[in-house]
Amino acid sequence: MLMTAGMFYLLLYFGFRRSSGLLFISLFCFCQAAKAFFRTDGALAMNLAGLTEAQCVWGTRIVFPLGSWALLAFIIIYLEVPRRNQWMLGTAAVILALLLTKLPILPFVIATGLVLVAYTFPKEKLGSTLIAIGLAIFGVTALMEINWAARISYYIGILSFILTLTIFIGYQLRLYLRERREAMLRSATLENQLLKRSLQPHFLFNSLMSLQEWIETNPKEAAHFVQVLADEFRALCNMSGRKLIPMEEELAMCRSHLAIMGFRREAKFQLLAEGIKGDEQIPPAIFHTLIENGLTHGYADRKEGTFYLRKKQENGMAQYELTNDGDSDSSSDKKAHNGTGLRYVEARLEEAFAGQWELSAGPCEEGWHIRLSIPARTN
Repeated sequence: MLMTAGMFYLLLYFGFRRSSGLLFISLFCFCQAAKAFFRTDGALAMNLAGLTEAQCVWGTRIVFPLGSWALLAFIIIYLEVPRRNQWMLGTAAVILALLLTKLPILPFVIATGLVLVAYTFPKEKLGSTLIAIGLAIFGVTALMEINWAARISYYIGILSFILTLTIFIGYQLRLYLRERREAMLRSATLENQLLKRSLQPHFLFNSLMSLQEWIETNPKEAAHFVQVLADEFRALCNMSGRKLIPMEEELAMCRSHLAIMGFRREAKFQLLAEGIKGDEQIPPAIFHTLIENGLTHGYADRKEGTFYLRKKQENGMAQYELTNDGDSDSSSDKKAHNGTGLRYVEARLEEAFAGQWELSAGPCEEGWHIRLSIPARTN
């Protein structure tokens, strides 16, 4: 039964969710199974494997402390105890000291586990309650074994503890699956928003009206306009369904959009990039959206404009700065950077880098300034 439980948690780790806590609880089960195998009163190891009594004693001395520490490591990880590494190193040191001094290890494990549960109870009520129940049953049955020589009670306690853990992990997996479904729905919503933003009826209508006029008056310019319009829509199609894209694709779509708007307004817009390699991974259309907002609200009556995109990298974070020389003091510009465009950008960033990004926007000497900090990722 213990071996089966250990295999179950191991398969959960490799086949479903790679949480190190599953590895530790699997190790705990295997160590407890090994302890049962090495017990000299059952003589299982001596009869089946031909081990001596001394070898069985040494086997127990190795697997029991290891399993005890694995149990505490599981609790520390799954209850998200603060300063996890210090707790894990500290408990390992105490268990080693108890082993060397031949003092009982199990009371320390049960007591420490209950302290950790109490420490994290307000944050993880269900998990803390189930682990506390399992530890209490384990402690009582272990005490029965020591005081009344009820050999079977120790393993009844372990299996009861594993049962409560399985209920807890099953609940967590249910939450994980629900969050994953919700993330997929959010991703689909973002894809729809991307398509709606890039295929707005008024954008297409105005572009086609401009094209109709150029076909009659300037066929060469009309052909060029069709090309840049096709480039932007091609880039849009390539981005569909992807959470991250290379920066070179994003910049190509931004420049196509600036060319389209330049044709339509008979103006000249450009994007200059500094410190960009092109293989940086970013969510699709975030800079395109910010540039589109800047064009709409910062260059309403302007015939020329420049966007500057600069990148620096430090401590594993990519720092992007996007500035433009448009009008920065208009209320419409400020409204744009707090409207649907910015909400789309924030949603994309949260989807790709949950809680690991920062975005700020405001006026500057050059015009309008946007700072973006995300984890540095490349192909």
